[in-house]
Amino acid sequence: MKKILLLLVIILSSCEKNITNIYEYEEPLGTGLYMYGTTYEGGANGLGTIYRVDQNGQNIQKLFDFTTTTGGNPTAGLTLAGNGKLYGFTNSDGQIVNAGAVFATGSFYEFDPLTNDLQVIQYFDDLSPTGYLHNISPLLHTNGLLYSTSEITGMGDDGKIWSYDINTSTISILDTLDANIYGPNKSKLMEASDAHIYFTTASGSKNGYGAIIRFNTATDSLEVVYASPGGFPNSNQFEGASNNTLFEASDGYLYGASKLGGANNKGNLFKIDKNGNNYQNLWSFEWIVAIEGWDPQGGFIEKNGFLYSATAQHNQQDANSGAFYKVELATGNLTFTNFLDFEGYRPIGTFIESSNGRFYITCSGGTITDGSIVEYNPLNGNITQRHDFNIGNNGVNPLRNSLCLVDLGAL
Repeated sequence: MKKILLLLVIILSSCEKNITNIYEYEEPLGTGLYMYGTTYEGGANGLGTIYRVDQNGQNIQKLFDFTTTTGGNPTAGLTLAGNGKLYGFTNSDGQIVNAGAVFATGSFYEFDPLTNDLQVIQYFDDLSPTGYLHNISPLLHTNGLLYSTSEITGMGDDGKIWSYDINTSTISILDTLDANIYGPNKSKLMEASDAHIYFTTASGSKNGYGAIIRFNTATDSLEVVYASPGGFPNSNQFEGASNNTLFEASDGYLYGASKLGGANNKGNLFKIDKNGNNYQNLWSFEWIVAIEGWDPQGGFIEKNGFLYSATAQHNQQDANSGAFYKVELATGNLTFTNFLDFEGYRPIGTFIESSNGRFYITCSGGTITDGSIVEYNPLNGNITQRHDFNIGNNGVNPLRNSLCLVDLGAL
């Protein structure tokens, strides 16, 4: 019982959450605590990898090479479930499984961190009832189910929301993301304190600029919480949310950012209550400003009264490497804390806090051409590159990827 309780604590606090592998490794520093992630490309087959680093973001070990059989090019990272297994998606190759389908579109898989074995749960093709293009890792809900959305189906709509029961190995299609009502989802799902699931859409809804959507877990149906009237020239509104995960802070508000919108159409930061009321614009991102970042992509982490996140760009487009920022909950004030240079380029994931109290995020490329893992110390603002994916054959380009913390000793 102690082991089960400890595992549940680790799952809730660390992660939003049979093809035999041959890689050998040693336990670094005598601990079983690791951060797991995926790369979009590289590895033995050029289709990406599963890897892990220690609790300090170092000592990388490649654990699995994706293949044309398993599916490749994962873009979402991993989620730790209550059975101690990791779950994720690939978005290319795999197998055609539906009659009349033309091309394979990846897979939904389970990875065992104790044995490093991977099992494909479901292959996707262009006629999959669940839809295809899964650019987000699944959400582990407190009810024990994994939830995900697809971006596209071959049925004339823009994806599905569906769940997976790890105890019965059952996939259940729950609702349809019709473009005219909801729009395609490109951002990770989040569970709020009311047990419902919230996310932003990139477009669709009545205005065509995207919306905040609630999946009501009591009725298994989608609801529009807030339909954005668009960013520019509606200067305080979000638009085109892509890889922009909502976050419920300790003040009870949902906080979000968008890739577009705001006064300069370079994205904005906002907060809103769970019923779609009291929308407040906190910041409009702007480009060609040397001391500011823009193009926010990723979610938030909260610590000591502040929210922390990142932008993929700063100053001029594709000339600089991105920025870290924090938001004071008491005032809503935003402060840019760091501007990336040789540490990494284009951070487009979400920070994870390790056992050492420091934050870690993956960068997708740039001057560090194949990506990197960057450490951020919220106590003094120091940033340090902990791994350069250009080194070795461990995979490259950890795209849209957030690390997942796993304590192997508790499994």
